[in-house]
Amino acid sequence: MLLNSVDQAITTADKKDGANSILSQIQYEGKRVNDDLVGLLAIYRINNGQYSINIEEYSVADFLEENLAQHESMILHRNIEKELECNNDLQWFFDRDLITGVMSNVINNLYKYTKDKILISTSIKDNYLLIQIKDNGPGYPENMLVTHENTDKEKSISFENSNTGLGLYFSRLVAELHKNKGKNGYITTSNDGIDGGGCFSIYLP
Repeated sequence: MLLNSVDQAITTADKKDGANSILSQIQYEGKRVNDDLVGLLAIYRINNGQYSINIEEYSVADFLEENLAQHESMILHRNIEKELECNNDLQWFFDRDLITGVMSNVINNLYKYTKDKILISTSIKDNYLLIQIKDNGPGYPENMLVTHENTDKEKSISFENSNTGLGLYFSRLVAELHKNKGKNGYITTSNDGIDGGGCFSIYLP
């Protein structure tokens, strides 16, 4: 209800009085809290064996376009240039709700850190669907870098900048729930994004 009310207020607010800027910040914080709460519930259910993964086949391009559309008003407010590189014929099997949670968390973070660009690209690598989300911000700090080898390593928690690592932990759990022919999904983070910005990658077998 809060987020819907903010969406309506942004539509009707006078851009000249700065109300849009304040409302967009409230919208960003609301989405962040919502993502964290949903993520915490999902983590609890996954760790307690109470979640049954629902794998179905989807159009990857349609799925990613829908996820970008959910953040359209925030992206427009900051004049962020977004680009999607995905073959329209690409189909893959995954849990739509869980991957939506991962995408929402990553895009919401990029909204805060990117300068003005977001690139989402897809490819097939070693029989994995690889989805990469890149930005042209300052990149990930050292303690947030994840490789396939250290994906299980516990990350530090910073109360100073509200960096709990919850999003990455949730994303790792979601990726690992996706299994096929003895392979598990996984995530990585790097600073191979646009102009040295951040790059989040999720691999789904």
